[in-house]
Amino acid sequence: MIGASTDGFQFADLKDKIQAFLNESGQIKNQAAQLWNILSGEKWRIEYILSEGLQEKWETISDAQEYTVDLSVSCALNTTEAPTQDAAEADEKFQERLATWRDKKANEEQRRDEVSLERQNNLEEFVRRYNGTLLSSFVEDSDSFGVRIKISGIGLKDIVSNYPFLFDVTEQEELSQPVSSTTSYGVTEATFETPDAKSPAICVIDSGLQQNHAFLQDAIQSNSSKSYVPNEPSTADMVLAGGHGTRVGGAVLFGNSIPRTGTHKHVAWLNNAKVLTNFAGQAAMPAAIYPPAIVAEITTDFSHCKIFNLSINGSRPCRLRHMSAWAAAIDRINWESDSLFVISAGNLKRESQYPNNPGVKEIIASGKSYPQYFADAFCRIANPAQAAFGLTVGSVCIDQFTDLNYASFGQRDTPSAFTRSGPGLWGMIKPDVVEYGGDFIRETNSSPNVSTHEATTPETVRSLLQGGPAVGRDQVGTSFSAPKVTHVIAKILNNWGNATSLFIRTLIAQSARWPEVDRNLSPVDRLKLLGYGIPSEARALDNSPQRITFVAENNIQPKKAHVYKIEIPAELRMPGDAYRYRIEVSLAYKAKIRRTRRGTKSYVSAWADWVSSKIGEADTEFRARVTKYTEAEEASREDTETIKWAIRERNDWGQVFGMKRNDSTLQKDWAFLNSYELPEHLSIAVVGHKGWEQDIYKEAIPYCFMISIECLEPQIEIYNSIRLHNRIEVEV
Repeated sequence: MIGASTDGFQFADLKDKIQAFLNESGQIKNQAAQLWNILSGEKWRIEYILSEGLQEKWETISDAQEYTVDLSVSCALNTTEAPTQDAAEADEKFQERLATWRDKKANEEQRRDEVSLERQNNLEEFVRRYNGTLLSSFVEDSDSFGVRIKISGIGLKDIVSNYPFLFDVTEQEELSQPVSSTTSYGVTEATFETPDAKSPAICVIDSGLQQNHAFLQDAIQSNSSKSYVPNEPSTADMVLAGGHGTRVGGAVLFGNSIPRTGTHKHVAWLNNAKVLTNFAGQAAMPAAIYPPAIVAEITTDFSHCKIFNLSINGSRPCRLRHMSAWAAAIDRINWESDSLFVISAGNLKRESQYPNNPGVKEIIASGKSYPQYFADAFCRIANPAQAAFGLTVGSVCIDQFTDLNYASFGQRDTPSAFTRSGPGLWGMIKPDVVEYGGDFIRETNSSPNVSTHEATTPETVRSLLQGGPAVGRDQVGTSFSAPKVTHVIAKILNNWGNATSLFIRTLIAQSARWPEVDRNLSPVDRLKLLGYGIPSEARALDNSPQRITFVAENNIQPKKAHVYKIEIPAELRMPGDAYRYRIEVSLAYKAKIRRTRRGTKSYVSAWADWVSSKIGEADTEFRARVTKYTEAEEASREDTETIKWAIRERNDWGQVFGMKRNDSTLQKDWAFLNSYELPEHLSIAVVGHKGWEQDIYKEAIPYCFMISIECLEPQIEIYNSIRLHNRIEVEV
């Protein structure tokens, strides 16, 4: 056995495992075969680092043919954990030890930069040895870098087999496409006004916009429009059959309702970043555009925009081993600039020639039924929808359709036949929310064709550059559900112009709910397909006499807790009343990232979750319990006093069996209580935890936290009563 150790060549981890095995103790008791995970051989390396698409064709790769691939290279160096202060140690002595450790850490970080540059030079030399080409610059993360190259098959094989620091190799992805039908219409007498000067600027990263379109032109900041497509300076949307970016921009401005008459004031300024070109009538991204690099460039060029709508996805399910370079770039941008990406979940194709990535037609023909087929791995959300700090949007049906020969897959509010399913990486709840993107219809025979119909298709603004009407019901896809959430975000920013990305993500989740319609979906199926549900513009923008929402934004360090308390007035807790209350809690945080890490809590520098008080639990008891709470798995077990949250902090506790809320960076949960069950006060603790960052004394991550209490009886008003009892927000 050849081993590598990161603990000063002492192999402490291996020794601990062996000793635990010999003692028949610990998690590996009676599991000799799991003592160590041995990885070896070229076959393992191919399966570990190659995308599924490359694995499928690996044996047939031609030595002479050129391939365009994205490479990810590790340059991580381990850092020792920050020292801790003993109870008997003087503060001055501890600060000296801490300063020494920080000097050592700074030297290690400088060495990491040197290692990164050295490996970039080595990789470039490797590529040029085979007359290959670097198609992009190197895009750096704190522990890795990525680059797009074009290289011969023999060179690709050599790099994959022999370049030691590769951890991810992906072929340039084919993009998923919305599905078109032939039904189009649209005549309008509406007139439009420019947005207010303080209205938000939203960047549409897509195939361009028809900037002189009557529905859009008053909202477009045309002086900032830019094409990133090589040799294509025009920013117009030239995709056939009504365009793509134009439809997305229309959904940002109008949501689910395109005005037909009267005067309409736009809610946001549109900015046009063109990255897709027309190829054989479809929207395609040229090989010269490396997605991680282009999103970074766009957010710099459009720094006046806070929100970026990205209705672009790969056509295959995202990989589950490491965060992709594209998704990680989105997460890094969110940390550095607080820009928020609203991302479509991706679409299943109507039909497909790839057996391992079938379309809906092939899925149905194989005997699998809707919606059960969403459990299959090929239905998973598509890159970059797995981004931890992006807001990912799936699709639900707008209506049901049936005639003598055809029927829709779903009915209103059920998952669209083409939407993609969660969870995302490492158990993250994805999609976060859903909106109306339409549905397929199918022939009602044993070998059905799949198509679309006007009745199940959302209304979109069409590009007129290739002819046709201004508005149509002729395409379906998550491409159009994502910008409808962006529309709600635009209205949020009109109310709270300085809102952080965390406030927006939390408020969208807090306003969302699962629809009432149930299509034989278990709670965990609903979470995987619908996320937290359909956002409500009304709940996002205002409270009501029956509902009150509290919000807090702060920064928290690992091994610290912030406790918030809400007093519940006695008149709402009368023993003789049986009014039903809904309590909702949402938390979002962000942190620095490392791509080479696997698992949500390893991917981020620090993380946070929340824990609630029990019914009748005293403040002192709750604080004492919170101070012992270091990991979700150590939370108290189920008992009669625990509030019955739906998802919970363990995957075997809540109604949603098999998933837990604190694997996600956006965590929502809800519970129902009768009035006689309401406690005198409800306390929630936001708890910080250590990730990969070793200097926990400096590492503080921002979070946003919301609590809503709603009485489900319309005649019972609670807003003023609770507000008066909680005039001052108290943080303990």
